[in-house]
Amino acid sequence: MNLRKLLLTGAAALILPHIGTAQQARTLDLVFMPPAFEPRNVCNPRTQDVSIDVDEEGEEEFLEDVHRILYIDRHVRQLINEDPVQFFEFISDLISWRERIDARFAGPEADFARIDLYIAAGKFDELAATGVFQRLRAEADALSNNQKMKLARHFRDGIAVAEDLPYARELVRQAAYAGHANALLDIARMQLKGEPMPDWDAPLDLTVTMAFGGFLGQLDEGVCRRAERLAQEYLEGNVVSRNPDVARAWLRFSADLGSRSGAWRMVEFHLKADAAEKDNVEMLHYLKKAVERGMVPDEAQIAELEASGARLEIVREILGFNHSEDRSRRAQMSKLLELRVNVDAQEADEDGLFFQYLQEVVMLPSAPGRAYTRLARETRVRFGRWGGEDRAREYLEKATELGDAEGQYELAALLVRYRDDPAILNRAVDLWTDSVSRHGMEAAMHELDSLYRCKAPDAPRLWEAQPWADAYAASEHKTVPISATDLIALDRYKEPWTIARIQSQALNGRIDSLARHAQRVQIDPFMSERAQRIWAKRLNRSDKAMELFAELEFELATNPAERTRAIEFFRRVYLNNGVTTALDLAIALVEDNGRVPEIADEILRLLDQAAHRGEGAAIRLISRLQSDVRTERSVYEQYADEIEKRGDFLAMMFSLPHVSPDKRADYFDRAVQQMNCSTKDVEEMADAYTILGDMTQAFRWKQIGLTLEGKHVLSKLRLSDVQLGAFDTGAAPNAAGVQQRALEDGDLAARRVLYQLTSDPNLENYDPDVAAGHLLALAADGTAQDQAWVLGQFRRAGGPVQDAVLAQYDISALFRRLGEGSDVSTRAEFGLLLRDRASSRAHLAEAAQWLKSAAEAGNIEGMAAYGDMLGRGLGVVRDVPEALAWLDQAARAGHPEAERTARLLRLSGS
Repeated sequence: MNLRKLLLTGAAALILPHIGTAQQARTLDLVFMPPAFEPRNVCNPRTQDVSIDVDEEGEEEFLEDVHRILYIDRHVRQLINEDPVQFFEFISDLISWRERIDARFAGPEADFARIDLYIAAGKFDELAATGVFQRLRAEADALSNNQKMKLARHFRDGIAVAEDLPYARELVRQAAYAGHANALLDIARMQLKGEPMPDWDAPLDLTVTMAFGGFLGQLDEGVCRRAERLAQEYLEGNVVSRNPDVARAWLRFSADLGSRSGAWRMVEFHLKADAAEKDNVEMLHYLKKAVERGMVPDEAQIAELEASGARLEIVREILGFNHSEDRSRRAQMSKLLELRVNVDAQEADEDGLFFQYLQEVVMLPSAPGRAYTRLARETRVRFGRWGGEDRAREYLEKATELGDAEGQYELAALLVRYRDDPAILNRAVDLWTDSVSRHGMEAAMHELDSLYRCKAPDAPRLWEAQPWADAYAASEHKTVPISATDLIALDRYKEPWTIARIQSQALNGRIDSLARHAQRVQIDPFMSERAQRIWAKRLNRSDKAMELFAELEFELATNPAERTRAIEFFRRVYLNNGVTTALDLAIALVEDNGRVPEIADEILRLLDQAAHRGEGAAIRLISRLQSDVRTERSVYEQYADEIEKRGDFLAMMFSLPHVSPDKRADYFDRAVQQMNCSTKDVEEMADAYTILGDMTQAFRWKQIGLTLEGKHVLSKLRLSDVQLGAFDTGAAPNAAGVQQRALEDGDLAARRVLYQLTSDPNLENYDPDVAAGHLLALAADGTAQDQAWVLGQFRRAGGPVQDAVLAQYDISALFRRLGEGSDVSTRAEFGLLLRDRASSRAHLAEAAQWLKSAAEAGNIEGMAAYGDMLGRGLGVVRDVPEALAWLDQAARAGHPEAERTARLLRLSGS
């Protein structure tokens, strides 16, 4: 359905213009209302109605222009965002390549793409010298409306071309005549500034109406976003006069058609509305819609809902378990992750689409070294780390020649396999040293430490290893070593440095730290939904990070229900990632319920997939699980070809007893190339030599193990370097100390936290007098919002805190002052306080008056409390019908006790 046609056809019913001349008005008084539609889910179709995106590998595929265009477009955007200066020539070649294969892109679109590149690179003089603007101007009649608007922007702003306002306006006018929404809105803005568009005689209200109709467009999934754009126009008041009522109508339209953000913005409207406009029933209706669509209000937003008159219990009932009184760690960030279905074959294609694309990319004359590095990685994935090594080495040599830091780093790692040749080993050292000194790669320091400590034929060479180890430790590049349980138990006051390092590494894209920090975000009860979405988006970019996050979910499950959810989430991650996650899912299933025959079959199927990728842990586990029906030798023979092409460190270790002596030395070299210089891997090497009877090498590897930092002590004691390093260095500041320091630095918000720390009798800092002091300071020096908060906290405070406040301050004066203003929640709070502390009928009568005022202003708590007082005749003449009317209204708004009170009142027969 074309909404624009519907809107313009019914314009008389939708538009109520009240305009003067352009000189008389800065904005247009025009009411452009949404069409009437029954609520339906247009913008957020249900998952079951959407076809699953299945990317199946293993079948023969051929790169076609449609694929090239997608890859080129993504490549150009990534490089412009990263470094348009460094990759300028390469990006230009990519644009030219696309122009040759994409007829729709050739010509003006390619010109505009190049213009964007020149501007992003800051090459304004060079852009002017190309003459592209003059060429586009000569061909303007053939440009699309969007292209005319782009060209108009350049001539209007004088970007790399002489400013020409008349010509820019002519382009805008042409686009407007063709119905372009942004062009129409530009003309309206000009008219409102007193600069009418020449040769444009359409009335201003009609111009804006056509623009808004163009924005709204079709009734499709994007209609909610566009409706919210119209709402924003009425909230900002730049073209049409600011009109919150019309804005709310468009937000309601968006919310009723399935928008989560539209529903939440309706909630926000009522949170901020004056008493006359506030409608808590509608607010809770849209709160429920927003939550059903995935909105997770944070603690600050929940506090706003409570202050509005909608009780916290109602909000948490809508939100469900995630915001119950039990603030467990299961915040379920998993619902924010974008998981699809990716059906992988047993082995990677040797000629996949992206691999073909990269082979074509490196044929471009300006292809940078990073393109060769990426091609080398893809080659080793597709042909195996050993089967594709020779071709990968050629690509890495070229990448190094072109100055690519990562290619140089990876080439050095590849050369370690040939460590027995001094010339090759020394070249690896030189490459890594250059990676540190010229490219600043901290990881190369760690590789040099590992090389001298355990990988060189004559290791350990501690006099050469230790300086690199010290430099690497000083760089703080090393992933923070921490267990899953220690991770979630980190205290921001005791271990702020550890938390900061994890977050910094996560921001820098370190995969392990990203998964760990995402878990910390998930368990933090004060973390906003926006923060969760930011980190979920980062997780979505990395299959490996998603897998590690799933592992932590499984490890941190604390009860059978959480374990079940973790397993199902792990399965979803496996479907998203494919065979790369098969091994870890199999291990989790073995630990969870491997005794069930169907699950046992699933485990073996997953392990077989991982084994075909050369993963030694999978091969070992198959051998162990099937030890009663087959020999280790038969398992090796089943996967020998994959081990030869792809085997990792543990695959080499598994194979050593079964390969011929002439191959054994090479397998040891392959293992050394891939090993971590850790206690675990060093012990593996020592055990392998012991099994083969080479006691000299076994002893040497035992000696190497003694040079590793911490040796075996830390693992036995389950202590980390950070924990040992902090021993007897002085107490960390506690929460109260940190907030007190913030208060001394001028942060008044710290008083709220200090009050909470000193007013809770269950906390060690409990002190009613000190808590009262913080409340009184906020009442005296804080904002109106602070004062309203003070009143809410006072009513909920324990008796000792209330007594300490009342001994120093007449709190009722503050209640009356704020209550007599527009703060409806304060009226309810004061009424409840007077009721709870009443010592005479006069107190009850005053309480009833305040509660009546709050109820009449729409406060749900006021409705329920005033209805209760009416029903019992407390402070007022007993009036059961009126009491039931207020109680029923509160119940419809979601008050948890109003319905019960009304039912008991009816049963009383009065």
